[in-house]
Amino acid sequence: MNVEIVERPAIKAAVLRIPRDGNLVREAWAKVTAWLDGHPAVAEREHGYVFIPEWQWATEVTTLWVGMAVHHFDGLPAELEAITIPAKRFAKMTVQGDRTQMEAAYDALFKWFAEGTYARDTREGSFGFEMNRLNPMNPFDIPADEIDSFDFDIFAPILSESKLLVPDRYPGIMNVEVRKGRDRRIVGAETFIDQKTTKAERAIPAFWESVMPRLREIADVKQPLATIGLYRYDPPFGPHQDFRYVAGVEVEAQSKAPLPEGMTEVTVPENDFVVVTYRGKASGLGQVWDYFHGFWFPQQAEYDAVDDFEFERHDERYLGADDERSLFEMHFPVRRRAKDKRLTDKIVVDEKGGHVLQDLRGERVRMASFQNADLHGIDMRSSRLRHVNFVGSELEHIYFAGVHVDEIQMGGTVFEHIRRPEAIQSRLDEEPGTDGWVNVEPVVFRDSDLSTARFEGCNLSDVNINNCRLDGMTIDGIPVTALLEHYLKSGAK
Repeated sequence: MNVEIVERPAIKAAVLRIPRDGNLVREAWAKVTAWLDGHPAVAEREHGYVFIPEWQWATEVTTLWVGMAVHHFDGLPAELEAITIPAKRFAKMTVQGDRTQMEAAYDALFKWFAEGTYARDTREGSFGFEMNRLNPMNPFDIPADEIDSFDFDIFAPILSESKLLVPDRYPGIMNVEVRKGRDRRIVGAETFIDQKTTKAERAIPAFWESVMPRLREIADVKQPLATIGLYRYDPPFGPHQDFRYVAGVEVEAQSKAPLPEGMTEVTVPENDFVVVTYRGKASGLGQVWDYFHGFWFPQQAEYDAVDDFEFERHDERYLGADDERSLFEMHFPVRRRAKDKRLTDKIVVDEKGGHVLQDLRGERVRMASFQNADLHGIDMRSSRLRHVNFVGSELEHIYFAGVHVDEIQMGGTVFEHIRRPEAIQSRLDEEPGTDGWVNVEPVVFRDSDLSTARFEGCNLSDVNINNCRLDGMTIDGIPVTALLEHYLKSGAK
């Protein structure tokens, strides 16, 4: 069941307030339609609305408002109330099916709010609503105790503020929200930031000082004026990564003006963006990245990060690097995570992590294609994989203790950030798992072809090499065969 975030314009409605009861809903609808039959204020007759007082969810919803959307409130029957639902964002879920599916949809919506990024607006006066389609079947014509086929959209109001704010840990973070992005043409000057030799927090302000006087050379700047600092990354993305930085402005999409000498143009693609608004001095900007990568992203399950780029945006609210009142936005691109597919309805609980897993224990999977699949949280202890093609795959956070890998072709494979456990001896708990099974036995390469392999920046202390071909092998550029020859000539035994 998919939840969609939508922006809804304001709704005016003529309604009848009733106690929450399915039969009373139908009686109210009959009265509303009779009173508004042919009335010029009615905006549309394809939907019937049931408005829900969100503030009553804290205890029990006891009251409903049943009615129709109208253009205005002039000349409405005296028996009807006039309510206005302001323009705002809603979580939308479509219900199409029987009563069991309807109840599952509501459960899924409550879970989405409980586990996701957004908080439900349950303040006094806040309304959600069901927008019932009246064709080809009018649900209000079917008695409440008989109906078992539903076709309506649920709209649950979203608080304007994200619930993922932590003022004590990230005091500069003022607001966080997901926005629908658009293509942006950015024109400006570009520099390369080598983080091994350069401190970005010093290099970027200095670069802006050199670029600012030249921004007036850029034609067709989009208004209102805002400067853009674009970070461009090459994979693999990670902490302390080098990057290219573009300091510039957004220009009109249709502009054909030539680029100023020495400047570049980059198009920022349309994406959803997590927009983090920060207030404070530039010296505290690091908490924006810490917040997004270290807190916001791990706390939600709705989006995946797009690691190619991100950008900062400064408008008239930015008062300078040393002004504590300065406000600016950081835009982190994200894409909605693909809906998980269940392979079985059977489940098993991982006793160590408490995670609910699909139960495929003992099953045989043969002749399957997982091209471009995203496998996450997979427990494959004691599994056997035969004739598996992993070309172009990416494995991350994999626990490989005690694995036997045989007859594997791995040309072009890169091993990076491989770690041994920080333990003196192996330890096996009752239920082996990534946080309980520590295996410090040595890694063994046997009867393998590692010719042309490169070891860069690795800890090879206590490595034991026996009965291996060493011709052409070098250590820091020195042939190993020459080292051994020199060692033997020195009379070592």
